[in-house]
Amino acid sequence: MDETGEFRAINIFFDVDHTLVYSNQHANMLRPGAHDVMQRLQEAGHGVYVWSAGGQDYVERTVAMHGLGHLVDGCFDKDPRVQPKPDFIIDDDWYLVEKYGGHCVSQYKEVNAEDRELHEALERLVELGHL
Repeated sequence: MDETGEFRAINIFFDVDHTLVYSNQHANMLRPGAHDVMQRLQEAGHGVYVWSAGGQDYVERTVAMHGLGHLVDGCFDKDPRVQPKPDFIIDDDWYLVEKYGGHCVSQYKEVNAEDRELHEALERLVELGHL
């Protein structure tokens, strides 16, 4: 919600490596909760975007590989001039979270079915009044 108490859709950007996926030479695994969290954000009317320093093509391949395309409004290179501008990022890099605002997750560096980091980011958005 904005200062007047009215709902305002925001642009939420997810990082790829170690935030949405764990990958190595043998596997590329999606972090638990990604589909649910993105769907909840989309249903609430927010813009859902994915970006990476690996470039737009890499992001598009990753989104397609994990069946996220219907939940994502855009894929981008991680560029400070990106449009639309991020209002809230979900990233494993605390420096970028401080710069843009958002929620810092621990690095997803091994498959962990019990991981709840993306749900914690959703809870942070609830606390801020965006859900």
